[in-house]
Amino acid sequence: MLGLAVVPAAHALPPGDVPAVGVDAGRFKLPIGCTITLANIPVFYLPTDVDVQGVAPVQLGPGQEFWLTEGSGSITFPSWLTSLAGIIAINKVDAKITNLSIGASTSTPESINIAKDAPFEIKDIPLTPGQPLKVGLPLQGTFDVGPFTAATTGATTLKFDGAVAEVNLKSSAGFTLPIKADCKATKGNALLKIGIGGPAGQPPAKISGAPLNFAEPASNELAGIINAPYSCTLGADPLDVGIAVGANIPLIVKKGGSFSFTEASGALTIPAATVNKLIDKGYTAAAGKVTRLDLDVEGGTPAVQNVAADGITIPPTTLVRDRPTVISLPAGGTLTAGPFKPASDAKTVAVSLGGAAAEFTFNGSGTVSTATCSPPSPKVYLVENPVT
Repeated sequence: MLGLAVVPAAHALPPGDVPAVGVDAGRFKLPIGCTITLANIPVFYLPTDVDVQGVAPVQLGPGQEFWLTEGSGSITFPSWLTSLAGIIAINKVDAKITNLSIGASTSTPESINIAKDAPFEIKDIPLTPGQPLKVGLPLQGTFDVGPFTAATTGATTLKFDGAVAEVNLKSSAGFTLPIKADCKATKGNALLKIGIGGPAGQPPAKISGAPLNFAEPASNELAGIINAPYSCTLGADPLDVGIAVGANIPLIVKKGGSFSFTEASGALTIPAATVNKLIDKGYTAAAGKVTRLDLDVEGGTPAVQNVAADGITIPPTTLVRDRPTVISLPAGGTLTAGPFKPASDAKTVAVSLGGAAAEFTFNGSGTVSTATCSPPSPKVYLVENPVT
């Protein structure tokens, strides 16, 4: 099988974790470096990670307003730092985040500091010497970043632009030690890329209620689910569906190296309107297999990978009027896509969703109907990795 191999011990993508069609939900762990200053004097450089999650649209119209919503994050300071603090009896920390900037290339503005007017303040964070210290924000709920206004064509890339934390180390003896951490991404700072196209005048894209049930990814990795809208034909009938892809994906690729998707799963979303359309044709149950799901690669090889070349079974599914249906693909196990290798002169490698096809049978009959789906337009990107 090209690209996608079933791993029997793992689990399918739970339908409840699949966001609505047109929604990208993800969690990203970016390597960062923080310059630590004491009394305005840089004293050392601290390599660590920032863990960020949020929700965004998978596509944008020309000039459309959009947000990164349901945002949250944390920076983890390593155990060796807290061990040093323990030597001078530091046992609590106050933290004030004065800069948490998220950028959107080609958009207006190109960067927003969500802490500019209202810094995040966290008091009396317990510090245990020899244990990592995680400073999370916000303390309660989530944050939204926006509005951004998309350009008229092309794509925009959401990215982590930096964070600044003012930290007060507090001793049980009553003295405090103020330090400042100025943190920037060290390898790649891209969170996700969103294609721009279609008609102008689309309403603002501010998404709420998307599931974000991701385990903490490894450093330099994203864990996400994208549910892309597809326009398909079943015989001569137009049908709209969503094809979701979830995976853990590295955030950079080394020159001469390669990367793959791991722990990947998929899902077919049949919206209520499409379910009703099928029921109106007399179909009450469907089954079949996906025979094609292309991943298109810009700046690398293979240029196109059909990750469903050996077929992915669509299990028998009952259709219920007015009820959307989410079908895990495959029904059991997970998938792996790749490896993708950058071209010798590439600065980035982008992977987007291409065309798709499936064979269906309805109401238990042996008659096969073929569905073909054009690539999403504008493009729906799964990842764009810098080549380092």
